[in-house]
Amino acid sequence: MSSDVAYPTRHDRGAILATHRHQAPYAALVLDGDYTESSVDGPLSCSPGTLVLHPPYHAHGDRFGRLGASAMNIELPSDHFALAASAWQVHDLREAREVFARCPQRLPELLACATPQAAVVVPDWQGELLRSMAICDDEIGTLARTLGVSAEHASRALTRTYGMSPQALRRELRWRQALQLMAGNTSLAEVAANAGFSDQSHLHRVVLAHAGCTPARLREQIRQRLRQQINYVQDRTLALAA
Repeated sequence: MSSDVAYPTRHDRGAILATHRHQAPYAALVLDGDYTESSVDGPLSCSPGTLVLHPPYHAHGDRFGRLGASAMNIELPSDHFALAASAWQVHDLREAREVFARCPQRLPELLACATPQAAVVVPDWQGELLRSMAICDDEIGTLARTLGVSAEHASRALTRTYGMSPQALRRELRWRQALQLMAGNTSLAEVAANAGFSDQSHLHRVVLAHAGCTPARLREQIRQRLRQQINYVQDRTLALAA
């Protein structure tokens, strides 16, 4: 693990955490209370026994319910690389808490027995609008109207569902696309162009702000994580076959 020490978090009833970004991947286990985590991946309903996996460089915000919420958190292994957050429901909260507190290396076993949490249903037009925003430079209001939605309603609804304004969501979608492209062999100039950035300098500024390093360094980190993931899967396959 990147860190074998679990750390607790507690938030009061009605608290709101504005959208923020974590550079390191981490897992959060909800112990009590309830909250909604919102990101470009959509809203996640979090209640006792929910286990959320956050990829590196993930941005999200949180709105806490009438009871507030407590969670335990651990950093994920340095080889963990994913593009989207995912939520799971553990079968035994007490056992899961013990794994987080005492045996974080057993997290893969815990996940193997957990149930994927169903996504929160959102109106179809919102997903269509996000897909259009990711690949098209047209004004967001124009894209919304092609789906039969006013610009004002689209702005309010997207902010409520994803925790970000439409403009911020578009930036996050392009950042996500850049992360995916960096795993390949295309040049950084092509990554910038294909992800929708104005030029390579624009990509450089965003990577520095979000990841704290240069695009070249980030690319190497991503490739290293992917290599480690492949080696882990191969080692597990050999161990199971033995």
